[in-house]
Amino acid sequence: MGIRFGLFLATFFAISFVKSQQLVPSIDSLRHHIYYLASDELKGRKTGEEGGKLAADYIKNRFQTYGLEPISGNSYSYPYQLMRTHKDYAVVTYKENILFWPWHLYMVSNYKQNDTLFNKLVFAGYGSDAELEQLQLNGKAIAFIADQPQEAYQVIQNIQNKYSIITFFVLFTKKNVRVDNAWSIDYKMYDYMLPSDFEKLKSIKITEPWASPPSGDSLNIFYCFPNVMRNVFDKTDAELETLAKDNKNQKGQLLPAFPEPEIEIFISYSDSLDIAAVENVGGFIKGKDTTQTIILSAHYDHLGEDYGQLYHGADDNASGTAALLENARLIALDAQQGRIPERNILFLAFSGEEMGLLGSKAFVSQPPFPLNQVVLNINMDMIGRWDEQHEMNKNFVYLLTAGHQSRKYFKLGKHGLNLPSGFTVSKNPGFNEKLTFKYGSDHYSFLSNKVPIAIFFTGLHYDYHTSSDIAEKINYPNLTIITGLVYQYITKVSNNKTSYPLPSHK
Repeated sequence: MGIRFGLFLATFFAISFVKSQQLVPSIDSLRHHIYYLASDELKGRKTGEEGGKLAADYIKNRFQTYGLEPISGNSYSYPYQLMRTHKDYAVVTYKENILFWPWHLYMVSNYKQNDTLFNKLVFAGYGSDAELEQLQLNGKAIAFIADQPQEAYQVIQNIQNKYSIITFFVLFTKKNVRVDNAWSIDYKMYDYMLPSDFEKLKSIKITEPWASPPSGDSLNIFYCFPNVMRNVFDKTDAELETLAKDNKNQKGQLLPAFPEPEIEIFISYSDSLDIAAVENVGGFIKGKDTTQTIILSAHYDHLGEDYGQLYHGADDNASGTAALLENARLIALDAQQGRIPERNILFLAFSGEEMGLLGSKAFVSQPPFPLNQVVLNINMDMIGRWDEQHEMNKNFVYLLTAGHQSRKYFKLGKHGLNLPSGFTVSKNPGFNEKLTFKYGSDHYSFLSNKVPIAIFFTGLHYDYHTSSDIAEKINYPNLTIITGLVYQYITKVSNNKTSYPLPSHK
């Protein structure tokens, strides 16, 4: 921070303190929070993994130190569960070519296994008895053409009964919608989701034998996406179909002469469920009116590690989490000094945001109090950097509001706070930012339940969701100002019940 700007920042907060008796956010505290949350030790804070648990413990410890009341009984943890089917893997290798589920193949199996199979792969045309009699099949895997998966399964049963073959590759004459739908459901069920969403998917999962073979048959079926077997047979699906037709016309002379590539198949399959116990973290400052609550939120999770890359998530969203903690400290000090807010203030750190707002969805589905008691959700997500529009003036924040009295909530942020000279509050982010933050953070879970929202953020940048989103790149002076503005904002909303009433939920 430059000396002149540092003096200005100190002067601004000193004036604010004299005018409003409010406390001053600490740039050092914000920096300390971010450097820890975005450190290698926390390994990207992925929900359900050790780094995410360390981040949650850190927030709980801070809430306790500041004197916040726990969200649930004696606990700052507000737990929920995530579910998914056990992630399966299938990799088919031929020379240097690799095919794998889920991108090239839709794998269906009916027994638990973790095995590597070595097979010659025989192309058997349409899999008819006449074609099969032309070929040497024992101990091999079979590929054949079908129109529909139900028809393919009948062929598979016939071949298995006669030749005891367990591994099949099914090619379709055209893109098959039924297989695509089955693949889509199974693929979605491999990602963690809330139990209610998991049960909905499970209820529409295709259970016909071709997609869910009865146990005991020991089958591995690979429904092939268009033309992927060209990497093994060196022919397109259309060329393989032509070969099958020509074989019929030439009385079975072509298939026996067709090459039988040696393939390696690695399969890891289980029909078990993965259930993860995860948590949001919350703490209260009780107000004079305990029937009304303002929620200040930020998500503390990030992307974790992937293929050797560590995603630190300094801006996304250690910055918002740091501001949440600093506001908790300031408002707790206010309360300890006798400045009790008119309404409850709940400080809420969400997990699961990067997985699809799962933590906030879980919270609004089972809140600790009725949602119609929530005056406003103030959300902070990515408030530590700047977007392309602000390369020349990095002293700004975007404030988007929606729901009941949204114009009044924006006007408060634009005109009702003690803003530093040259600092701008804008509601006009770029198109991508507006789309991302309209649906892409935890405030959306509240807005979907008729709770008004206000979100503070500073836009997207080139390090978004990359390993380069690190603590050293945070704009700490501007983050300190934003933290102070959020402190002013939440204090004004809390203490002015006439201007900012509880919304009607009729």
